[in-house]
Amino acid sequence: MRKATAIAYWLIPARPVRELFSEIIRILAEELDAPRFEPHLTVLATPGSDQSARNLLRRIKAQRIHLPVRDVGFSAKFSKTLFVRFESSDSFAELRNELWQGAKSRAKSWPDPHVSLIYKKLPPRAQSELASAMKFPFPGVVFDCIKAIRCSAPAQTREDVEGWKVIARKSLE
Repeated sequence: MRKATAIAYWLIPARPVRELFSEIIRILAEELDAPRFEPHLTVLATPGSDQSARNLLRRIKAQRIHLPVRDVGFSAKFSKTLFVRFESSDSFAELRNELWQGAKSRAKSWPDPHVSLIYKKLPPRAQSELASAMKFPFPGVVFDCIKAIRCSAPAQTREDVEGWKVIARKSLE
């Protein structure tokens, strides 16, 4: 059975936070036999064509987005095993609305902006221990790039994560 696909629009953290998140993802993936992936914050996932995603990113007028870190959380959901949660901002809400309208999407937007650190089913106790061990030396994160990704919707397996494909990217000024 073939899975549904979508175009996901990701915000990518700027350096050096991107490198820190990448290293955390690498370590967790190695230690817990999980897939590696690029650190990202999913803004929207919706049906669409690769060309429509490229066109939409060309039209986006967004600037760099700064989001304050709220906390580290975890859940039973595969795509939110362990994650850094952020406070929203006006510029984030504007970008989300611009993408949502530009994609003519009926999909729900993500009300809980977050960057996942691992995709794997883990016992709640292990998740809680990992979450309480995560401390970050910064109060917020700047996101300086947006990417359109072709992906399975929703991501539920390692193969789904490893099958993500970048369709387009745009630097945010």
